[in-house]
Amino acid sequence: MAGERLEALRRMRRQPTTAAGPPWSVPRGAVCLVALLTMACQAATDVEERAGESVPAVIDQGDLPSIRARGTLRVLVGASGEEEFLPRQGMPASLDKTLAEELAGRLGVDMEFVLVDRRDDLIPMLVEGKGDLVAAQLTVTDKREQQVAFARPTATVEEWVVGQRGAENLPRSPVALAGREVHVRPSSSFTETLEALQGSDIAALKVVFVEEHLDTESIVYEVTQGKRPLTVVDSHTLDAIQAYTDAVEPLFKIAEGRQIAWAVRRQNPELLAATNTFLVEKSLTGHTNERFLGDLEGIRDRGVLRVLTRNNPVTYYLYRGRPMGFDFELAKLIAENLDVRLAMVVPPSRDQLIPWLLEGRGDIIAASFTITKERGAHVAFSQPYLLVDEMVVSRAGDPPMTTLADLKGTTLHVRRSSSYYDTLERLQGDYGPFTIVEAPEDLETEQLIGMVARGEIPLTVSDSHILNVELTYRDEIVGALTLSRGGDDEKAIAFAVRPQNTELAAYLDGFVKKTYRGLEYNLARKAYFEDKHRIAVATTRRTGVSGELSPYDGVIKKYSESYGLDWRLMAAQAFHESGFDPNAKSWVGALGLFQVMPATGQEMGITELVDPPEGGVRAGIMYLDRQIKRMDPTIPFRQRVRFALAAYNVGYGHLVDARRLAAEIGLDPDRWFGNVENAIALLEDPQYHTKARYGYCRGTEPALYVSRIQNTYDNYVKIVQ
Repeated sequence: MAGERLEALRRMRRQPTTAAGPPWSVPRGAVCLVALLTMACQAATDVEERAGESVPAVIDQGDLPSIRARGTLRVLVGASGEEEFLPRQGMPASLDKTLAEELAGRLGVDMEFVLVDRRDDLIPMLVEGKGDLVAAQLTVTDKREQQVAFARPTATVEEWVVGQRGAENLPRSPVALAGREVHVRPSSSFTETLEALQGSDIAALKVVFVEEHLDTESIVYEVTQGKRPLTVVDSHTLDAIQAYTDAVEPLFKIAEGRQIAWAVRRQNPELLAATNTFLVEKSLTGHTNERFLGDLEGIRDRGVLRVLTRNNPVTYYLYRGRPMGFDFELAKLIAENLDVRLAMVVPPSRDQLIPWLLEGRGDIIAASFTITKERGAHVAFSQPYLLVDEMVVSRAGDPPMTTLADLKGTTLHVRRSSSYYDTLERLQGDYGPFTIVEAPEDLETEQLIGMVARGEIPLTVSDSHILNVELTYRDEIVGALTLSRGGDDEKAIAFAVRPQNTELAAYLDGFVKKTYRGLEYNLARKAYFEDKHRIAVATTRRTGVSGELSPYDGVIKKYSESYGLDWRLMAAQAFHESGFDPNAKSWVGALGLFQVMPATGQEMGITELVDPPEGGVRAGIMYLDRQIKRMDPTIPFRQRVRFALAAYNVGYGHLVDARRLAAEIGLDPDRWFGNVENAIALLEDPQYHTKARYGYCRGTEPALYVSRIQNTYDNYVKIVQ
């Protein structure tokens, strides 16, 4: 199937694109790479050696009074700025950051994240006074306690030895580790555990150290691919990994009762006391795997709302490392109104939403869930928060369909479990005969629409809000026919709860009544279902004589030189991000010439992204430079630049997934064009994204993004020397 999908992608990309771009753009096949290679390689050494130039580190080892006087709480965190996983099991990997922001608010100061590339630098930077608090899932160990003071634990975990599922001669007990290699980071708590085993009866155990920049999940992935024999992982991380892959096999525990905690300097007792008070109040532990059937008051007492949903471009997904989706936005509003933490829970398949709700694995379903009689026999629905039509989807250019009578003789592909199937069966008597083909249950509606776009099936049916999202990215399809026969046939989408949770149901009814058509609701609806999600590119300028590409050439040159990058490449990126409009704001809230997310700018110490525009330029170039530095230095530099552009567009995590997938399906994971660009497009397919660390990705977007910037850059090189 992957081969067929890749060929379809190749066909698609051979067709002319209608997206906005320079009037002199040339087809990608005609792109000349000489200029990029020459300019980029000349700067490669500078890029490799130059550290990220965020705000110069402030050295301050003071306690809470000093923090309050400074007005900022500096929190040391990992440098990714992204989720470590797509949260699927109810405990977001970004919980530490969220809680740290709450702590800063409690202390009456601003939050400043200090990004640390290597985990072994976290404690030294804290001790040196380059941060005030480490909030990065540190395991409490005797060695670390000699250096820092740990706050009350946020969780208790076990440590497991894991291997590749199905591999031969896997060890099944600690004594079986004799003579075996176990690969871990030197700075990890696992090293201390393994060294303790070496000092007991397993002296022949071989501890092999891996690079500090590798996180635990990446090491586990290499184990599942047979590149490493064994490693150790904590139970929280193991749960997150097992949510999307069964390729890892837990073998046995080598430690239990390990505590995860935040850390402060030992000489800062006031900050430690304030942090402990805060953490005790938040009562963090114990919610992840617990089955809970309680009603509204129970949810408030527990302090967490667990929302069952799906991972797709309408309900819930990661974009540039941050959770998004229409249903997610509403769920977030509900949690904020209840003053509880939001935990998104993604069952392995669509048909598990109701069973997981009834089993107590979640509190509500928010997944663009249509009210049907069959579903109503098992759950209680809230008042509808969205009314949609069911639309027949066809390829653009196919014969038009104007009335329901045009259904006769057609073939439509839909899932048997969908509301579309019932609608078509109801229409069969009056408007048939037509053929209803049962699509596989693991196909999302978006995937069926994609199959129509590629000509693989003739017709499908979609809710109008899902179709509207697809239409913002696709030109090959149209909504051919509305299946409704008047307003009564509009489909109602609502939240679902357990029938016995009457208080929660009543609360959701009140929430819908208050929120429906309100400002926040309408902003979310417009963002996800109405905006084109494409920047309206401003008037372009081709001034080969003056050598000017934009009014902002000077500032782009300034920061491009600072980071060892060709300013014309940066100008090409700015053009495609904002059309050189310094006041541009995207549908997701990205700002300025380089469309930087405010949270990303804040992490780099830059809060002004628009006025003056210099801040946005600096943030965008700094962020691309950071993405380049994150790539394996053995990869050719030109490929790292392309990978960095893709990561800039959709997030580093999705790029990691795409490179892994490329290797698994026989493509080159170290080349972008024709390889990783094709693999990343496959992450739109549930067959692949359900097994990916970061989940769903609209992969055709970064594929086009990199190609268009490459094209524009080639033309800029010809215009400006």
